[in-house]
Amino acid sequence: MSGPPGIARDIALVGAAARELRELAADPERSWSGDEVYDFSIRWGTLLMGRLQRVEHYHRRGELAPEDERAYRALKQELREVLPLADRLGLGRPPVPLDEEP
Repeated sequence: MSGPPGIARDIALVGAAARELRELAADPERSWSGDEVYDFSIRWGTLLMGRLQRVEHYHRRGELAPEDERAYRALKQELREVLPLADRLGLGRPPVPLDEEP
């Protein structure tokens, strides 16, 4: 089964942003730079409200390919891990449920 086109890229982009968030939060000079956090917050919010919600939509409809489903579960775990960093920097929270699914 092949899923909707572009899903793997959506997952990769949100995952890259989560890794960038880790780097930003780990660097005190960068994380205290209002301009840098603001710029990142715009990209972060766009990815969460666009790409992540798109993946969630297809996930809920059961239309993700098995490899995309696995990647999405891993991405949600990564987002759970970076959530405290996002909160600390005042960034938006993912608009999808991040809890484990049965």
